[in-house]
Amino acid sequence: MAAVNDFRRANADRRPVRGPSPPAVACPPGDRPPSPVGLTLSGGPAGIPVAMASLARPASMAASWLWLGYLGAGAMVIGCYYALPGEGGWVTGRAVAYCATSASAAVAVFVGLYRYRPRPWPLWALIGLAQLIYACADAIFCVAYYPQASTTFPGVHDLLYLAHYPVLVAGVLPIARRRVPGGDLPSLLDGLLAATAAATLSYLNLIEPRLDGDLSTLVAVGYPVADLVLFAIAVRLLLGLRRRPPAVALLAASLFALLAADTGYAIQLLGSGSSAGGPLDGIRLAGNLALGAAALHPTMTRVADPAPHSAELGRARLYALYLVGVVAPLTLAANAGKADTYMELVTAGAMVVTMALIMARMRHAEVRQRWLANTDVLTGLRTRRFLETRLVLEAARARRGDAVLALFLIDVDHFKSINDRFGHPAGDRALTEIARRLRAAARSGDVVARYGGEEFALLAARTGQDDLRAVGERLRATVAAAPVPVTDVTALAVTVSVGGAAAPADAASPAELVDRADRALYAAKTAGRDRVVLSDHPATPVNWPRPPDGPDAPVPTTRGGSRAARDSSRIREAGDLEGPGADPGGRGRGPARS
Repeated sequence: MAAVNDFRRANADRRPVRGPSPPAVACPPGDRPPSPVGLTLSGGPAGIPVAMASLARPASMAASWLWLGYLGAGAMVIGCYYALPGEGGWVTGRAVAYCATSASAAVAVFVGLYRYRPRPWPLWALIGLAQLIYACADAIFCVAYYPQASTTFPGVHDLLYLAHYPVLVAGVLPIARRRVPGGDLPSLLDGLLAATAAATLSYLNLIEPRLDGDLSTLVAVGYPVADLVLFAIAVRLLLGLRRRPPAVALLAASLFALLAADTGYAIQLLGSGSSAGGPLDGIRLAGNLALGAAALHPTMTRVADPAPHSAELGRARLYALYLVGVVAPLTLAANAGKADTYMELVTAGAMVVTMALIMARMRHAEVRQRWLANTDVLTGLRTRRFLETRLVLEAARARRGDAVLALFLIDVDHFKSINDRFGHPAGDRALTEIARRLRAAARSGDVVARYGGEEFALLAARTGQDDLRAVGERLRATVAAAPVPVTDVTALAVTVSVGGAAAPADAASPAELVDRADRALYAAKTAGRDRVVLSDHPATPVNWPRPPDGPDAPVPTTRGGSRAARDSSRIREAGDLEGPGADPGGRGRGPARS
């Protein structure tokens, strides 16, 4: 404790304070306050110094290396499996090595389930049960195959192999769905494209040749059908996610290994029959090891956690989509001279489905690009460019309907001190929360936008002249109603200053409306912040809402050529937002206000 006290004394006055700071608010009951040394032991009681965390390091390090040790031991067992001769007394050793690897994956799943206690645990329990059924099927196969180097088809082991698929899907499918709770349409469409291509190849080459109606046909068809479901789930696990915990990657690898082995097994059945000891056994065993390692990896607790996803169409993803898109046409071309009408119909249907999915993918990409152009990425509000475009449109609409159009500019008070004291991530978190509150305070149909930096704007159409102050006060009071969390343990009392103006009472053009609201905001900051100031200047005689034409048209003057003058020049262009002074990203910054 002496070392901790020395650390406290040495760092007591190291926190910089620049300018006025928002008052910190005590954490609600049950929350963990900051530690006296600035950090706490994760999951422990308040005030435990980080120096005490070293006591927990041996257990955490052992957990982080457990999955690697399992992979290493499993690789050696697989090596022994292939090193042992496939005849004589060595056959028993090969069978034991094969079954031990398969069973070890089931044991590893339940060990990881007990060790890490993931939520929801039933999903991992179903995966472990599926692997246990698979291991039993392997044991029955080895007992039936190795004494005489052959087995009947279909056998009991085939029924168990097929029975493990529904259980595995019941455990893995909810994981894939929970990873992206809001839906990831691009990845879903891409997965359907890949599944369509795989289904076309599987049906024409593996399923259709065995459609003769007996029990062996049902079993042989069951493998590729179940594999198609697993293929779609595995693709769904990987596509679109920006961050993949190692356990997710290992789980997907085990599914792909199972798919590859089953596909090879189906191809063998179409030929001279299956045989043990070949490359397919290695693929199956590697898939078992990947599943066991996924369960033993510390990140297995996060496989079902919601994850950020990306709809970006990267180069690798684009090439992959191209390959799956040409599967059906190439299949049709390869069978052009066989005069098989049924096969041609199946392939043509696959081409129609593929084209429909590609069109849906293109449509979604177009909608997303439009959304990105009009939406601020951090706060989810509209961009400055969108606001300026809507301002011109609403101005023309207000003139035709003789209605009132109001514009409010909102600036966060003392925002710079939040960044200085807690860092820019805390400032971003505060902006996101303030944006949420402003959106909640706005009416349906109002446009709430991030105007630049820590400034926001609200464009309210069809607002009564007598309601302007009430609207501004609602915005101010909603933000100040409760402390704004900036870190997990700190919340600050944050206020905003609001400047408002209305047209046509205060402004005779969209450009002048921005100027009047900006002047009112400046007056609110000068008067002491945390208040609403409305413009009391009468409108200048300008043709509302159409600005004068020509390069020599007068521009409203503002204080020292401030941002309002530049905004006026930009808005008077109305349809030329890409001209001089435009803000392509919709996130321009005005002069810093504190």
